[in-house]
Amino acid sequence: MRKPDGSFWMDLVFPPRCPFCGELMKHGEQTCKNCRTVLPSVFQKELFCVPETVVPCYAPYAYAGKVRDAILRFKFEQEPSVGVFFGRQMAILLKSLSNLPPLDAVAAVPMTRWHRMRRGYNQSELLAKTAAAQLKLPYLRLLRKVKHSRVQHSLPAQARFGNVQGVYAARPAAVGRKILLIDDIVTTGATLTACAEELLHAGASEVVCAAAAQAQSVTDKD
Repeated sequence: MRKPDGSFWMDLVFPPRCPFCGELMKHGEQTCKNCRTVLPSVFQKELFCVPETVVPCYAPYAYAGKVRDAILRFKFEQEPSVGVFFGRQMAILLKSLSNLPPLDAVAAVPMTRWHRMRRGYNQSELLAKTAAAQLKLPYLRLLRKVKHSRVQHSLPAQARFGNVQGVYAARPAAVGRKILLIDDIVTTGATLTACAEELLHAGASEVVCAAAAQAQSVTDKD
């Protein structure tokens, strides 16, 4: 008889919950039986960076319904286990892409120290660390947020791009690297575009972006 592994005992102490609805699950399940119809797909968006560089951005889910509810809980209700689920799903998607270039590091959209302390964690960093582990790549803090900006979801589409100008700065370690840059949600792509541009200006040889979900409308909260 096979001896239960460590995760089995952890599940007894901390019963796993469905990332989409929060219902209790059995050991080894990824979602509850009611949420098994929420399946990942391939969502792609092109980010137009300066100078004349198109950066692809991939997401396994549309930001709607149960996925939206799950990400909001992850961001605002202290449920980091939801982020672990989405980080794994992102890695599965990226592994399935035949056109993905070889990558050598994973980075995340950064937060200010104040916002990180207030929330308890940077949700994009948790996604990035999980995906990096699944992809067997190092996670590196290659970006800094150097000034505060207004909350993106409170702004119309065009204003979002201006709102993030000069907000981020890349670290010297970005030079020569092929980087996977991760955020939680991509809507207009303004935040990821600004961060990708900084990495490229700092000397990164290539940037590919990924998010847990892609919003279908600029009015979606992110």
